[in-house]
Amino acid sequence: MASDVTEPTMETLKLQPLAGKDLPAAVASLAASAAPAKHMAARGMAPLRPAETLIAVYQLSFDSDAAVRSAAEAAPAHLPDKIMLGPLGEPLSPSVLHFFAERLPITHRTAIEKILLNHATADETFVHLARRLDEDGLEMIFRNEVRLLRCPALVETLYFNRNARMSSVSRALELCVRNHVRPEGIPGFDELAAALLADPNATVPSVPDEVFAAAGLLSDAAVPQELGALPEEEGEEGLDDDLGGEGQDGKQDKGGATFIKFDELKIFEKIRLATVGNQYCRQVLIRDTNRVVAMSVVRSPSITDMEIIAAASNRAVCDDVIRYIANSRVHVKDYSVKLALVSNPKCPLGTSLRLLSFLHNDDLKAMSRSRNIPGALSAAAKKLLQTRDQSRGG
Repeated sequence: MASDVTEPTMETLKLQPLAGKDLPAAVASLAASAAPAKHMAARGMAPLRPAETLIAVYQLSFDSDAAVRSAAEAAPAHLPDKIMLGPLGEPLSPSVLHFFAERLPITHRTAIEKILLNHATADETFVHLARRLDEDGLEMIFRNEVRLLRCPALVETLYFNRNARMSSVSRALELCVRNHVRPEGIPGFDELAAALLADPNATVPSVPDEVFAAAGLLSDAAVPQELGALPEEEGEEGLDDDLGGEGQDGKQDKGGATFIKFDELKIFEKIRLATVGNQYCRQVLIRDTNRVVAMSVVRSPSITDMEIIAAASNRAVCDDVIRYIANSRVHVKDYSVKLALVSNPKCPLGTSLRLLSFLHNDDLKAMSRSRNIPGALSAAAKKLLQTRDQSRGG
């Protein structure tokens, strides 16, 4: 499902062969050697110093020999710590550090930690690692407040990483707000900022981080199979009572899933849960009384086509959600979305009239007889049917 949530943008770090002062003489000599010597270097077996070995691996990733390039690309995952750890903490070229950050498995924690603590590491490398690290690795990034303030794209990436603790995300957002830094890619940031400034305990989570995660951040496993589509008239409170009403204390329902009382969440917690949470969270929060929360759901990069169709037909969601879907070129390409919007009295009449012409005759007949849509719309459906009949007859 396409979304209007944009990827954080920043100046691209260009990965290209090193030259001049960044290329040690021993590595330059190796690069001019025969393929067997290059293969040895890519495996960390050349007579080079550790830092030179890492630079050689990077340089060989641009070699004209495909086999040498392949060996160099695979090297970061296999080089021993005694070769890597020292140089990764030294002021190497940012390109070399980025090359290793991209290819190191996240299980190589010490090596990644060296990169995160290295002042020569580029902001773009932090953004890349913020996309792929687990909770412990992300905590190291959250502690680098200077970097967070300098690189708003890093805050955005952390916000969208489901592994990031809610309490740490809140601290990072508050840091940005109080220092007048604006991460443009975070939905509803103005409302988030206002809520953070108004709350003296903003960085204290309203529920424990582990319960917040169990509510659905990490996967859809917590969605009850019997939940299905939520009735339009059912309230949020009723959902909590039926589905683990003790969720704020980390209690589980009979199916083993953990839930929280959504109405006890702070506004910025709701917005993030709506953005990166699972289907259950979206089903509840799309009908939240706060329009920013509801809009965060429909803009979520995880929302599915079926959820968009359900939202478009739901008369319990706020008008802003209906207008957003109706104005989305991506969403209205789907016939089921068009039909759902026309059938929903919350859809602006002008939009419904425009979409009416795309409906099949059987659906137009249903619209012409419906008492649940504006009279002008049902009349327009009847007139359109007559026009089509006359065209066929002529």
